[in-house]
Amino acid sequence: MFWNLNGAMITLVHISDIHFGDACADKLDAASRAIAAIGPDCVILTGDLTQEGKREEFAQASKWLNAIQAPIVGCPGNHDTPMFNLALRFLDPFGRFRRLGLLSTWHSIDGSVHVEAANSARGLQGRMDWSQGDYGQPDVFAALDRLVRSRAPYKILALHHPPETPIGAAVTSEPLGVDHFIKHLACGSPDLLLCGHVHAAFDFPAHTLEGLRVMTVPSLASSRERGFGAGFGVIHLSTDDLIITRAIWRYEAGHFKEANNILEGTLHVAS
Repeated sequence: MFWNLNGAMITLVHISDIHFGDACADKLDAASRAIAAIGPDCVILTGDLTQEGKREEFAQASKWLNAIQAPIVGCPGNHDTPMFNLALRFLDPFGRFRRLGLLSTWHSIDGSVHVEAANSARGLQGRMDWSQGDYGQPDVFAALDRLVRSRAPYKILALHHPPETPIGAAVTSEPLGVDHFIKHLACGSPDLLLCGHVHAAFDFPAHTLEGLRVMTVPSLASSRERGFGAGFGVIHLSTDDLIITRAIWRYEAGHFKEANNILEGTLHVAS
């Protein structure tokens, strides 16, 4: 193991871009085994659970998620709206995701960690690339406001889209509404922003968000690995000395294994 933390510790598993409908069954089985072995306090899903937002894809996803023995906080991604049903994309774009019943808020038992998940995706929007996000939505601001009021030492926001494209990513992320989001950050900022969308592991301070640390993870099981392979993140938060460790687990030879340490050290904690 990479970490050597004293005292109590909260463990989070960060998964994203599973893409049921295009997901590898072997990777799904291996991920289930790995998550069970880790025994996280909470699992955080940052969108693109399905490939085309179909009923049967959500049914498969629900069965897989229900087998996880941990609370699941989740937000949808741009693939979680019915891709080819324009009427439903307009009237109820994320109804199928909502009916999964995933949590949008989670607090650790000891009160040290507060996680909020919000929807940065849009069913329809006034630009050609509907896959891009929108940070200006009320759901995002409501989640951010709850974190600002929180007394938890660790405050984590989960959105599907990163606020900017990480250097080296094969997928672009150019969400609308970032300027409005920044104005809300002046009242208080989360400690971490967890995202997906780019199908790769990055850890970077977002220039567009006053240096807020952003962490993305690879696709868990999609065939579109974007050159980074399949993987997920494991975050350990020490509740005594405010130390964070994030490792990426990668799929190799039928199993997910801890591969590399992305971040280790003292995390800035909002006062």
